[in-house]
Amino acid sequence: MNRKNILIQGIILIAITMATNIFLANRIFSQRISSVITAQNAIASATDNIFTALTYIEKDSSHKFKDKIKEELAAAKLSLMDSELLKMRRNSVD
Repeated sequence: MNRKNILIQGIILIAITMATNIFLANRIFSQRISSVITAQNAIASATDNIFTALTYIEKDSSHKFKDKIKEELAAAKLSLMDSELLKMRRNSVD
């Protein structure tokens, strides 16, 4: 083979390798980002539920919001038990 063919084949090989690396890197990063976004949404939801319950407690003068407080705290507990948050907690302990 002459040098021109070897050069062209090398450039094609490098281009294919770069395109594959970019595709795989984007896929890995998008999976990581989606798990982080899921965890952030769960934290935001739990925080919102807790502050709503605190608002009800603040307004409560005759225990008329007791059921709403329990509902909001139950929703906050469910949000905090999200699988991504559990993974984060387990990783932070290790």
